[in-house]
Amino acid sequence: MKHWFQTIQTLMKRILSKLNRVGHRMLLRNETSKSDPKDYSAILGRGTVVPCQIEAYFLALNRYLEDGDIVLDVGFGLGYGLNILAIKASEVSGVDIDPQALNYCQGTVVGRNPRLKDLALYDGYNIEYQDGYFYTVTCVDVLEHVEDYDQLLQEMLRVTRKGVLISTPNRRPEYTNSDGSPKNYFHLREWSYDELNTILAKHGKVEWNFLDGPYEGPFITRKVQSKSTITLTPFLFR
Repeated sequence: MKHWFQTIQTLMKRILSKLNRVGHRMLLRNETSKSDPKDYSAILGRGTVVPCQIEAYFLALNRYLEDGDIVLDVGFGLGYGLNILAIKASEVSGVDIDPQALNYCQGTVVGRNPRLKDLALYDGYNIEYQDGYFYTVTCVDVLEHVEDYDQLLQEMLRVTRKGVLISTPNRRPEYTNSDGSPKNYFHLREWSYDELNTILAKHGKVEWNFLDGPYEGPFITRKVQSKSTITLTPFLFR
């Protein structure tokens, strides 16, 4: 089991090292863009992965999951996070607001991942599971798309026994327009560490992680923010 896990990690690292920035550049905008973040679909990037997302899922796997856990991925997108979480989890489920993502994963994850229990659509806020059903919840590159992020945070905490691994872009100057809006075509907002910490602290105890490195990786996980921090990846305890 340990050898299989290490082999998968090595393969994923090799894949990440060969990625380019084409998909990332396609998402950038300027102040004159008038896109609606609600139009976003993860299948715009099908056939690729976002390197820092992979790193965030492995952080959740290595630091916050135990063998046999029951896990929920909120905003599963292209589904590769579900497969990573299944390395340890006995049962993995996912919810996403995007019908196109669900249809995509029906053909790429369903029937291939034996630990996948359920994939479902949700309205972006209400998760149709009972209180404390999951041991851990992951929410990777989702919060920046959500209008009422406090409501979503409360709902994710409701369905978990341990807490929620969150990963969201660090607000960096090169990815921010002069008017303060994100250059990413579909993000409603991006936060600094201080801003996000203030939000999360209202909901529970926060353990901070920072992913440092260039867009394509490789990454170093730190406990203190640095000039090279690309994502804010805290764990919010229930």
